[in-house]
Amino acid sequence: MSERRAGGPGHLQGIMRRSNTDMSAIRRQTALLERATRTLNGVLPARLHGHWQVASLSAQALIVTAESSAWATPLRACQASLLQAAGESLGVRPGRLQIRLAAPAPARPPRRGVSLSESTARHLESAARGMDDDRLAASLRRLASRRPGGSGDR
Repeated sequence: MSERRAGGPGHLQGIMRRSNTDMSAIRRQTALLERATRTLNGVLPARLHGHWQVASLSAQALIVTAESSAWATPLRACQASLLQAAGESLGVRPGRLQIRLAAPAPARPPRRGVSLSESTARHLESAARGMDDDRLAASLRRLASRRPGGSGDR
């Protein structure tokens, strides 16, 4: 069983070593892109800062992501400055600027109101009557009022 079959499970140590190497490469690339974003921010109007970031930088292209088309338009107007600054940072001027729109944040699902059974509401009200702490008793009464037909029904 000490033989390893092709396509079979590998040694955990080998997997972890490869994983750490991959993570290091990702961290280096992320740091490089963050530095490029900070550098290029220097040639842009302050109102654009924080609404875009460098996604890729190479001799072929400078690719940036903008929060929305409202921010992409002024970025496009600064194309020459961005490419010049990227060229100074990279050592060779990128051939083109490409602006992509960032994916919108996922919409949050609507919050459902919480409703309690009559039995649970009665238990909460009973517990509230036995509380010495007035704030805790008030909180328990508020929670108990969430029962269907209760005064706190949503």
